[in-house]
Amino acid sequence: MKILAVETSGKTFSVALNENDITIASCYYDYGNIHSEMIILVIERLLKDTGNTFNSIDKFAVSTGPGSFTGIRVGMTAVKTFAQILDKPVTAIDTLTILEKSFVKIKGTKIVSAIDALRNEVYVKAGREIITKNIDSFIKDSEKYKNEILVIGNGAIVYKEKLSKELGKYSVSLPYSMHIPKAQVLATLAFYSTKDEIYAKIKPLYIRRSWAEETNRK
Repeated sequence: MKILAVETSGKTFSVALNENDITIASCYYDYGNIHSEMIILVIERLLKDTGNTFNSIDKFAVSTGPGSFTGIRVGMTAVKTFAQILDKPVTAIDTLTILEKSFVKIKGTKIVSAIDALRNEVYVKAGREIITKNIDSFIKDSEKYKNEILVIGNGAIVYKEKLSKELGKYSVSLPYSMHIPKAQVLATLAFYSTKDEIYAKIKPLYIRRSWAEETNRK
């Protein structure tokens, strides 16, 4: 099975081609918000370089967010268009899960993914639900894991100083590259997923209105 995965939920974006749980090729860009300009070109180049075509793809995978409203729309639109034209299934996985599954469990360490939601808030999981939480509330809820927690995601970058002070330096000890959700992880999750959908049922995960929408509403 060949899976083409697209991850565009942040300022970075990546594309990966997976065949039977092996990453054949992947591309990763961290060069500003160039998603809409580059995504199709990158996908076409990746397929060409690996001797594949769109018709070679058995399934598509896409990250649903939360994250950048614009980035999510770009990736979602591209994948839904391909899936519709080719009549292929899609696996949609949230960004927090992609981050979490980038790591194996570490004994004695609590691993938590947190994505910056702006306004001193982060997107985090509360059971099976994804919510926004004030960074101070997040820290208070995590204090029992002080020096035993790893925060993954750009929330750890944006709030590094505060997290380090309150939860210990270990909580923000991961290098920058490990805070980025990647398409190759998404592709692997999609390979084992049994929750495939038709393109029309795939929806972006918007936890709240965009800043522009909230500002205009006021």
